[in-house]
Amino acid sequence: MSPLHLAAALLIVAMWGLNFTVIRFGLDEFTPFAFATWRFLLGALPALFIPKPAVSWSVLAGIGGLMFGGQFIFLFFAMQAGLPPGLTSVLVQLQGPLTVVLAALLLREHATRGQWLGLAIAVAGVVLIAQSISGDTPLLALGLALMSAFTWALGNLVFRSARGVSMFAVTVWASVLPPIPLGLASLVLDGPMALAAPILAPTLRGWFVLFYTVVPVMWLGYLIWGTLLRTYPAAKVGPVSLLVPCAALAISGYLTGEPLEGMRMVGVAVVLGGVALGVYASARRLR
Repeated sequence: MSPLHLAAALLIVAMWGLNFTVIRFGLDEFTPFAFATWRFLLGALPALFIPKPAVSWSVLAGIGGLMFGGQFIFLFFAMQAGLPPGLTSVLVQLQGPLTVVLAALLLREHATRGQWLGLAIAVAGVVLIAQSISGDTPLLALGLALMSAFTWALGNLVFRSARGVSMFAVTVWASVLPPIPLGLASLVLDGPMALAAPILAPTLRGWFVLFYTVVPVMWLGYLIWGTLLRTYPAAKVGPVSLLVPCAALAISGYLTGEPLEGMRMVGVAVVLGGVALGVYASARRLR
């Protein structure tokens, strides 16, 4: 990569890594459904100025419902249930090997031995993490994080239909639909006051969280990521995402005091090793 693009890639790592801790703070301000509703409602605002990409509404609905709505609702509930930000960032990276498996099962695509081995190693890491979780972090939170990775992986399969168009435009327009069911769920389960909290009971931290998760993370992040993918082979850009959980772990440890020691640290290393092996095997297959 050129120095400029390398700096842009590292900026993405820092922004997306910090995002998990910011989400943790946001869940002190909003309920998960209200948080997700406002995140995607604000994220869809550029659709007022950007033409709809040459992608069907069904594909946009699939991306919005799975990769966006499903992924983040499960992620928000996992963190609300007690899963710390850094560990959450590691577990959702399972979306990579899960995408390979789902493509093999649902689309009859052939997965290499390296890809299957990477998944097996990553799953072993999840087992180690589960054994390290104490009473203050319920296994339900672990399961919700895995569901976040699973819906993200399903969304990846749908996203393939949007190749060749602007990733930023797809991101914006795929954010148009999720606020409707998410807002209705928040209205029924949380009540109108909770849904309208950013307006009726605004706080500086709450609006900072919404701003950060939309402007740097969603708009700028996907704009840069799409530029890198159009400029370089996916095999060269993809591994950059593996640095995100490393940054998230470091940032969460510093800002929230998240502990990483003993069996949990071993499990994290095994999961990231399995994901890295899957990425490497996928990269070799693309050559």
